[in-house]
Amino acid sequence: MGLIANLPKFWDLFKEGEALNNAAAWKNRLVAINGVVAFIGTALLIFKAYGFDLELDDDTIHNLAGGVVALVGAVNAVMHVVANKDVGLSSNSGTANGN
Repeated sequence: MGLIANLPKFWDLFKEGEALNNAAAWKNRLVAINGVVAFIGTALLIFKAYGFDLELDDDTIHNLAGGVVALVGAVNAVMHVVANKDVGLSSNSGTANGN
């Protein structure tokens, strides 16, 4: 029930002027996750180049890579908005300058 109860608070983070309480820690975690994903992807390519049998065909590797890139891109976009008070959805009537 905690996840459902906190969902409105999560959606509020997308409003301009709102951000996570400890945004720096969340940004550092995101940078670490991006580094790990890049390392794993590079390691898989190096293993395959040196003849290690991954038992994955090229289509499967490409599909996995595309899925990971899409997921990481979406998480990066969400984290950029919810960890930064300067970006987000306008809380006024929808006009850019409040007019």
